[in-house]
Amino acid sequence: MKPFNYLANAVRAPEIVAILVRWGFEDLLLQLDTPPFLLKNLVRSRVTHLTFYERVRSALEELGPIFVKFGQILSTRPDRLPEPLVMELKKLRSQVEPQPYDRIEPVLLKELGDVIDRFFDVFEDRPFAAGSLGQVYKAKLKGSDEWVAIKVQRADIHKTVSSDLEIIGWFARQLHARIEDLRPYNLPALVREAEKRLHEELDYRNEADNAEIFRALNPNQERVFAPAVYRELTTRRLLVTEWVEGDAPEAAKLTTDEGRELAKLGGQSVFQQIVGTGFFHSDPHSGNMLVTSDRRICLLDWGQSGQITLEMRYLLADLFAGITARNAEKVIRVAERMALNNRRIDRRRLEKEVSYLLNKHRKFGPSGTKIGTVGLEMLHIFGMNGIEVSPDYALLSKAVLCVEETARIMDPDFDIQQIAKPFLVQLNKERWSTESVARQAFFPVLSLLRNLQQIPEQAQRIL
Repeated sequence: MKPFNYLANAVRAPEIVAILVRWGFEDLLLQLDTPPFLLKNLVRSRVTHLTFYERVRSALEELGPIFVKFGQILSTRPDRLPEPLVMELKKLRSQVEPQPYDRIEPVLLKELGDVIDRFFDVFEDRPFAAGSLGQVYKAKLKGSDEWVAIKVQRADIHKTVSSDLEIIGWFARQLHARIEDLRPYNLPALVREAEKRLHEELDYRNEADNAEIFRALNPNQERVFAPAVYRELTTRRLLVTEWVEGDAPEAAKLTTDEGRELAKLGGQSVFQQIVGTGFFHSDPHSGNMLVTSDRRICLLDWGQSGQITLEMRYLLADLFAGITARNAEKVIRVAERMALNNRRIDRRRLEKEVSYLLNKHRKFGPSGTKIGTVGLEMLHIFGMNGIEVSPDYALLSKAVLCVEETARIMDPDFDIQQIAKPFLVQLNKERWSTESVARQAFFPVLSLLRNLQQIPEQAQRIL
């Protein structure tokens, strides 16, 4: 097992241990071969009113923005983590103090080539928003009336990420090696996956790409849009987009009719993304939406997105049909087709757990269970039964749950099933059209013919 570099983390490691002890994880730390000197003279936990998973969330929030971001990424893997933990991780929100401008200015200067006023007539140095990785400023382009939003990464964020991820990785390896009950979750692999996604989010050019892909794939969605990107000013650590004035859905003063219409638009947009194009914003919660004065919806923060193939969309439609019909056998058949691995499964146990979940959630819609919640719980059952599926299925379940929650802020009677149905009906029409069926039949035959052509050549090599 890779040893922990205490010298490189001499300041951060004691801070993390102190916070974990404060939230009642001392016994866990003792199981992980934590050096005794790190546990001396610490304030023991007096927290008795919170569950274990609530304490995990609280500790992550106190541990700082990187741990919060890490927890948010893990919340998209319900197939690999206990459901109560996923539910708590979903509540994580970055509540960080903005860095003072004198810390941010050197980053701006480096990315813009040491001259800010070459690009902007006005630059307001008070941040309008602060997140775990960066903060947002408002500026006016040089010689123009156009106002832009400038998201700039926090100073020293890469150093902080490197240190915190090393510590998180050490904890994951220790937990995996020393606590047998946790081995099925394969925490080291989860950490590696989350680390990859975090580094992708640290390159703002990826976020710019995602916003532009959405705009290109959805040219007719005039009332649900992503801010235009200024590519010539965007770098790895700087993202410049059009400035959009608006309010969060809960702050927008909407009439009943306006709320109903915007909730419907938001839901239709998400299903058009998932079912229509396969490329979607995976975190459309209310903090990532603005309602403009002319009653349009702006989708912000494209750092997290998902991509599913046409075949995955067909499987999604089948899974949705199985869930809404409470047909456990159909759900299991879909799960077997979704699987990335070929592990033998206990089908009887799986059917029992799927049936229980479907019976537990007998009613969907405004007064019942959210479809997104059922999707996340179903993926967890698949994972715990050895069925490994693409992480994008979890991302789209999260996206559906987010839009359900946000839409109900604007329209308490919002019903996601009524929104989803026409998209899934159209998908199935296209799926079973003569042209589509012929195409689906043609490619396997073509593949078979190619393989047959290679047999003589392969036989000759063997001889």
